Amino acid sequence: PSGEIVEGDSVTLICSSDSNPPALNFSWFKGETFVGSGRIYSISNISSNHSGEYKC
Repeated sequence: PSGEIVEGDSVTLICSSDSNPPALNFSWFKGETFVGSGRIYSISNISSNHSGEYKC
């Protein structure tokens, strides 16, 4: 996300795809580690433990 993220905030990440046929399943990774599935990934009460690169 753009902008400042402060410890304790909540963050919502939304994945989109322009594939044809449309993508039905989404997987979220923090680095190389699987952290969740679905088009939307939310982190509440964010802390420094959540820092890193997230990809879907």
